Amino acid sequence: MKKAASLAPLMLALLVTGCSWLPDSSLEYRKADVTAPIEVPEGGVFIGEQPLYAVPRQDERLTAPREDEDRFEPPRPPQLVVLGNAPDKENDEPAPEGESAKALLGRDGNGYPIIMMSTRYAWAWEYVGDALKQTDLKVGDRDREVGIFYLKVPNRYELGAREAQLKLSHTTNGIQVAVLNEKGTALVDKTPGLAILERIYDELD
Repeated sequence: MKKAASLAPLMLALLVTGCSWLPDSSLEYRKADVTAPIEVPEGGVFIGEQPLYAVPRQDERLTAPREDEDRFEPPRPPQLVVLGNAPDKENDEPAPEGESAKALLGRDGNGYPIIMMSTRYAWAWEYVGDALKQTDLKVGDRDREVGIFYLKVPNRYELGAREAQLKLSHTTNGIQVAVLNEKGTALVDKTPGLAILERIYDELD
């Protein structure tokens, strides 16, 4: 019992000072090799060097705010682009008189003819509707929410059908106008599609 009692203080002392026996590696980071900066491949972008949403005057904001200091509001992240055909309520005002429709006749990635319009959806809808009135393409019906004019197509366009759909769609590059078959399930053949869009395009300028 006496030996156990005498060993207890010794063991306690060893536990208290035990950490000092371990090697001190707190400064080992100073021996680390310095690597070369990251090389971004050609065409790539590296955005890691600075924060995307840095807090302004960060050092000052570690202290208590002053009475005359404006309340800080963090920046909002960018909004995703929503592709759809429903027009925004704020864009329902009529198109300005005399303004160009800003239309371009071209082809999509598969070679199908399209018209691209760099304007608001509501204005593009109005421009296309006015242009159709000047052509021999008769509008049997229309649905602005889904962006479709239901057309009656004369034989001279060689469509092979009496009806087609003129579709307006939102894209990241603007409003796209394309010609679909009467059921709206596919684009019409390139030759009649181009003839129809060329006639509409002539009235858009």
